[in-house]
Amino acid sequence: MSGVLTTLDSPGLELVVPAGLLLVAVAPFLGRATRLQAAGLVALPLALSAALGIFKYTADTHNDASRDRLLSSAPAQSRLSPVTDPDNDYASSQTCRACHPSEYHSWHHSYHRTMTQLGKPEAVLAKWHGTKLPLGQAELQLEKKGDEYWITTVGADGIKPVKQRATLTTGSHHLQVYWVADAKGNLQHPFPYGWLVADQKWVPVSDTFLRDPNLAPPDAKWNNVCIKCHAVAGRPGVDARTRTVNTEIAELGIACEACHGPAGTHIAHYQNPANRYRGHLGGGKPHSILNPGGGFDHRLSAQVCGQCHAYQYTPNNGDWLKNGPRFLPGNPLKANTTVVHASSFAGTQPALGEEAKAFLSQHGHPHPGDEWLNDRFWPDGMVRVTGREYNGLLDTPCFQRGKMSCLSCHSMHGYHDRNDQLAPRMDTNEACLQCHDKFRENLAAHTRHNAASAGSRCYNCHMPHTTYGLLGAIRSHQVDSPDVTTQLKTGRPNACNLCHLDQTLDWTRRHLAEWYGHRKPPLDPDDKSISSILRMLLQGDAGQRAIAAWHMGWEPARRASGGDWQARWLIRTMDDPYAAIRHIAHKALTAHPPLAGLPFDYTAPLAKRAGQIDAIRRRLANAAPLGQAPRAELLLDARGHPLEDNASRLTAKRNNRPMTLQE
Repeated sequence: MSGVLTTLDSPGLELVVPAGLLLVAVAPFLGRATRLQAAGLVALPLALSAALGIFKYTADTHNDASRDRLLSSAPAQSRLSPVTDPDNDYASSQTCRACHPSEYHSWHHSYHRTMTQLGKPEAVLAKWHGTKLPLGQAELQLEKKGDEYWITTVGADGIKPVKQRATLTTGSHHLQVYWVADAKGNLQHPFPYGWLVADQKWVPVSDTFLRDPNLAPPDAKWNNVCIKCHAVAGRPGVDARTRTVNTEIAELGIACEACHGPAGTHIAHYQNPANRYRGHLGGGKPHSILNPGGGFDHRLSAQVCGQCHAYQYTPNNGDWLKNGPRFLPGNPLKANTTVVHASSFAGTQPALGEEAKAFLSQHGHPHPGDEWLNDRFWPDGMVRVTGREYNGLLDTPCFQRGKMSCLSCHSMHGYHDRNDQLAPRMDTNEACLQCHDKFRENLAAHTRHNAASAGSRCYNCHMPHTTYGLLGAIRSHQVDSPDVTTQLKTGRPNACNLCHLDQTLDWTRRHLAEWYGHRKPPLDPDDKSISSILRMLLQGDAGQRAIAAWHMGWEPARRASGGDWQARWLIRTMDDPYAAIRHIAHKALTAHPPLAGLPFDYTAPLAKRAGQIDAIRRRLANAAPLGQAPRAELLLDARGHPLEDNASRLTAKRNNRPMTLQE
């Protein structure tokens, strides 16, 4: 009998075992039953098993067909080999799991894994079934059928075009967006709405980025944009001649081999037991695989992260479209791309002729132009948009003159919180004190703040939130120090005023001169009399306004500068022409307890938003007055109301340059 069972597959056992158990259960009754009753008792379990088999076969056939249709319309996961190492196949994370279960578990729990997934129930976070979303004069009707997610577009005339199935998801931490496949090939078109995870709501994807409100909604394709970082070894497979796309990837999401390199040779080597024993007993570096954190050169280690977390230029785009990336972890990043190191040419202008050739020879890419740079970098070349932390690291003295790398603070497997993937204690001053130990014993003498306060957190002064991204402000990854002259030259707010929101730039100038010997640059009258961050909120460009609004809800800044005056200015900011700034202002406003919980739909039509803002103003008017008389720097009258003439004067000078920060 055991020989028979071993020849049956799992579905066969699922039928034979229940039938056998039922026969065993009725066996005691067969001796007392008539011939007809006995026949019935035997036939019953057989009939039930047959019915179960038919039901299971039908369900499995349907599920298999559904899965096959999904796989055929999504980028094909193939056993690829990199063009720079053609004898070394990518093997996928499932293969790594057998020998490295703990590393697999920590990776599987990370947001890197879920960067791109198939559109299946375990991936889709949004409220889907029954949702109806407007799209111009049409309506999008969302429906879940079994494990499938469908979108039906209903026109104004009531005609229903062909339904589309959601094939891929991108993101799972802050925002999740969705993709639908093209009728030909596996080109992935963007679904116009995204799901804000924290807010648990649908919003237009175009309103989840800080982008010029006069631009048409984006129409980026996953296959030639997201594939660069949100999959392993992606090959777009764009055929310009036939206008078809046959995209291949080694694995969806950011998986093991994105950081460790293709594992085919490594796996083949350790399939030999003798090699495994030698590896365990002898120690040393593993065979044919890279460990970025295993005593590796800090520059090459950081470039493993830099393959995604940097602005880059690809000289031979045609080769990339056909063959995918040539970079392999452990090799220089410049294998098929050049990092745009903006600080090395900050302030220069695009040139022609021989000057353009000289620029290309020196930097490895053409001059990208002012518009491209302004949407990504501050004027001195510091990156101002999230996701490009390697650009910041390049200009950090700790990296240039020391051995700082991404893994000095972050850990891909030993993180204590998957939100930032920081290693244990790296969210404290230990991140800096591990190298700068001389400040440990008398920290307050260096910071001029209480050692236990936010003003003595190294991050807050040397990595302030001057980077925009994810509908908020993110810490800069270029380590520097507060400097008034730099703010005047670049417009980037200094760390002191980002905490002391109520203080002028002159206040910071005086303290930095007294404490650290900074020179005192000349200031205009407004810099001497108006809160620096309030002025930026009213007068700055869209990126500056976003950062200023976010800090008005940041708890350390509210403690340092008082937390009851910002609401007056945030309510005004909720009418900003940029949707992202409206969202940030409202989120910051909810830090004011009397206004927490009041609804505001930042993507709604103007009339609806105006009504919600009026309701918030009425609630604020009925709240307790300010705890103390407002200082003149805050441009509030004795009752706590904005001085409209002053505010209008500053707003009239606002930097209204169209801006689309390229996250």
